[in-house]
Parts: sequence; C-alpha cells; structure tokens
Amino acid sequence: MNWALDLPMLFAYLWFAWVGAVTPGPNTMVALSCGIHFGLRSIGSHLIGVVIGVTLMMTLVLSGAQALIEAVPILARALRVFGVAWLLWLGVQLARSTGFEHGVRIRPPHIWESALLQWGNPKAWMVMTGTAATWRGVAGPAWLDMAVLTAGFAGSCALSLLLWAHGGERLARWLTRGRRLAYFNRALGASLCATAIWLALA
Repeated sequence: MNWALDLPMLFAYLWFAWVGAVTPGPNTMVALSCGIHFGLRSIGSHLIGVVIGVTLMMTLVLSGAQALIEAVPILARALRVFGVAWLLWLGVQLARSTGFEHGVRIRPPHIWESALLQWGNPKAWMVMTGTAATWRGVAGPAWLDMAVLTAGFAGSCALSLLLWAHGGERLARWLTRGRRLAYFNRALGASLCATAIWLALA
C-alpha cells in the first residue's frame, strides 16, 4: 500500500480550515457566551458536540453522502428548523439576562444540541463542500485522505472554540462593572438572533 502526504497542500488546507473555524459564526458566539458566563471549563459540552457534529458531517460529505442528504429535503429542513429555534431561544435568554447572578437563567449547551446545530449551519456546510471540491488528495490512500481532512477541520473547530471561550472568560472581568454585562448580553443575544435569521434565510 502506497502512503502519501502532500505537505504544502496540507498546510494550505489547515489554514483554510482554521479561517473557516475561527471566524465569527454560531459556534464561536456560543463559545464566547459560555466563557463570559461560566468560564473556560464550561466549553466542554459545546466543544465535544461541535467536534462530533462536524466529524460526522465531513465524513458523510467526503464519502459522497451529501447527495443523499440533499435528496431528502425534509431532513435538511428539520435540522435547519432546530438550529434556528435553538439559536433564537439562546439569543432571547441572553438578551433578557442582566448579570451573572440575576435575571433569566442561561446554561451551556448540551452535547447533542451543539452536534445537531452543525447540520443547520450554512458556514459549516460551505467549509465542508469547499473541502470536498478543492482539497481531496492531501493524503493517500482514500481513507487516510478522509481522516486527515476531517481531523484537520475538527481540530481547528476545537482550538477556535477554546480561544473564543478564553477570550470570553477574560472579558468577563471587565464586564463585572456596572451594567456592562447587561448591555453586552443584549448585544450578543441580538447577534445570535440575527444569526438564526441568517440560518433561516440561507
């Protein structure tokens, strides 16, 4: 069996995956909120859920199952409805929260919530379809190529979520003064609701 790894192509792909993962989107906004309200350690369930979701999705896309998903529009529609509804709920809860100890109770997402969210996330789909169309052939044989591409994106997602959650944890110290957190929660909640609308219209 001939094993191959195109290092220049791999490094280019990892940069593509990193940019796709770290730029603002539903996953990073949830990670930021977790970091602010509950600290870096609270990111665990969201991170695991995202990794599970994108790993399964990337595997299916690279194996050609995307056509099957597109052939069953009711499934894609149901997943999108879930993603939109969950982000709207989280956005409203954040917007109504006035502080760390008062106001509406919010919580970190469950693993299954974050995993299912990926299926309705247009940003994730764009990265994965771009990967399937452009970056196949990074490694050989085919199973190794799939494993490298999937691990590259899943790892990028995990690292970016840790970075955003850490930033949120550091930002929380500044937000403890006055009504800064209440105003920030409103802004972040509005951004999540806007993201949900974007998901619905994409």
